[in-house]
Amino acid sequence: MRMNYPIKVITTTALLLFVVLGQTPAQRLSDRYFGISEQDFVDTIKIQIWDGAIVVPVEIEGETKNLMFDTGAGTGFWIGKEEAWMEPMGDSIPTTDAQKRTKKKALMKIPSLKMGHLTIKGYPVVVDEGLDNFTCGIIDGAFGFDLVCKGISFKFDTRDSLLIMTSRKGFFAKEERGHAKVPYKVYGNQPFLWTKIPFARPRMLFDMGAVGGWFGLPQDLLDLWAKDNPDIKRQLDEMTVNVDTTVMTYAGLFGASYDTVINGELCFPTIEIGDLVLKEVWVSTATHNRAVGSAILKHISLIIDAPKKSFYFLPHDGNTEITVANRGSGFRLAPAEEGDTLGAVKAIVRKGTKAYEKGLRTGDYLISVDGTPIQDMCTYMLLERQGTTKRFVFRSPEGEIKEVE
Repeated sequence: MRMNYPIKVITTTALLLFVVLGQTPAQRLSDRYFGISEQDFVDTIKIQIWDGAIVVPVEIEGETKNLMFDTGAGTGFWIGKEEAWMEPMGDSIPTTDAQKRTKKKALMKIPSLKMGHLTIKGYPVVVDEGLDNFTCGIIDGAFGFDLVCKGISFKFDTRDSLLIMTSRKGFFAKEERGHAKVPYKVYGNQPFLWTKIPFARPRMLFDMGAVGGWFGLPQDLLDLWAKDNPDIKRQLDEMTVNVDTTVMTYAGLFGASYDTVINGELCFPTIEIGDLVLKEVWVSTATHNRAVGSAILKHISLIIDAPKKSFYFLPHDGNTEITVANRGSGFRLAPAEEGDTLGAVKAIVRKGTKAYEKGLRTGDYLISVDGTPIQDMCTYMLLERQGTTKRFVFRSPEGEIKEVE
């Protein structure tokens, strides 16, 4: 049976790239192991923007590599196998990925890397192959927030795709003027800031490594808030649009995880971060983490002022009120489970959405895009990045063919 549906495939599953280090090991890495070549500098670098995430070109051993700037990571990490030029750093260190799984990982260091005119020596990285199948050569690794803890301030100009970095105190003072300062607290070399939602003021991790993500609020946290407060429970009930059982997928340092969870979909009328007011924000509770993701950088530029330990959010159009309306299509793609012989990429479809009404179901396999067979997640992601994909063919586990445009 063949069905033709006029819906557009929007996005893949968001990547959550985590390296969570204990406070003492993280501080030891920053203070002891890596240094920078200049103490009084300003530099500007052309960057790429990947679904809101910041991708910075660097030079290592004469080759250009792309490192994401991941504020959700206490220090850097490298995707793939150990390289011959890496140097071991001795003891292993505990790491926790997005699924809250903990392992001890050997640390390596990059002897020397150039970011613009700045040379960073001995930068520590956790090396892991777990993300190879999800980043697909888009990034080679990541910087952690330890660069900021080292005293470097950054401006991420996401409108013009520029990164400005400096060690000079007060360099961004003129641009910061007129924008509310949002202080952050550092725990384990990660920045946390206060937000305001309709019924609480949660402290959130600002995680630029949550690629394409907006806000994560775990269901158990909402249940805790509502347990003894009828008013909060009433507000949550009013803002809850849909509740169903869905598949939650995470790509972390140790591969992918698939959990079947009860997922609530809520529409918050506002979320405030300092003077920045985000309106009509759709929030899913299918998450383990309480975090603000990279998608916010699609609408704003960001200054991280290291000496002041503060964020400054600079809306692209100057308006501090942004209507997000990020509900999406209720449709995502994720790699199939290991050992699945029916296909390599599977759909995750929420009930009640347009994709569901048109016949797509969670568990349908993506077979081809514009005639190109999809044999792994990377094939799809690289096609998607070209921005020209039009015709998708799915097959249900029972063999039913579904064409989607």
